[in-house]
Amino acid sequence: MNITGTALRELHRIHKQLTDLRGRLERGPKQVAASEGAVRRLELDAEQAKETLKKARIASDDKQLQLKSREMKIDDLKAKLNIANSNKEFQTLKDQIAADLQANSVLEDEIFESLEKIDLLAETLTKADADLAGARAEASKVKTRIDGEQANLESELARVQGELKEAEANLPSDYKSDYDRVARVRGEEALAEVDGEVCGGCFQMLTPNMMNQLYLTKPVFCKSCGALLYLQEGRQVGD
Repeated sequence: MNITGTALRELHRIHKQLTDLRGRLERGPKQVAASEGAVRRLELDAEQAKETLKKARIASDDKQLQLKSREMKIDDLKAKLNIANSNKEFQTLKDQIAADLQANSVLEDEIFESLEKIDLLAETLTKADADLAGARAEASKVKTRIDGEQANLESELARVQGELKEAEANLPSDYKSDYDRVARVRGEEALAEVDGEVCGGCFQMLTPNMMNQLYLTKPVFCKSCGALLYLQEGRQVGD
């Protein structure tokens, strides 16, 4: 039985449309997952920044407690200095006070550096929180958009699948089983347009006999890739 290129082009168009719709349906959840993944990563970043800031504050507080304790110790040594019983004891106390004052000076520098570090870490946390808030808002927008698109795509997919069934019902029965077998596995690649004398699916050269069969609107399957072939629009007498 003969079949025109017009019918096959329409089948191929429908298959391509189905491939596009299915691809868009698959990409939607992936986009949602990607945006949610970005949120999770930023949540970890924010939590890490928060924990780092917390540890830095604890360390700084500890140093300030040490400084306060050492200052109290120096005050105690100064009190003892006034009641020293000998020059040796007096000098020992003075040396100890000098050493503690030097140690406190180093500790004060460390405290100052820790406070500067805390300021920087606080800025990092603020940015991390802002980035997280932005990512959450974006993820919400993406999900809302995709949810709406998915419903429309599902509806469009059902409509096009109906078109495909109608078009397939008009296929000649003598090779419909072969078409069904190939289409079930390869989808839009079950058909291929002939470009010149080359299969558009696998780019293999067609034989003169195959070209003659195509011009006579006979069903021709590519011997290389198995695609059902059709001529370009305007090249076939049956169109």
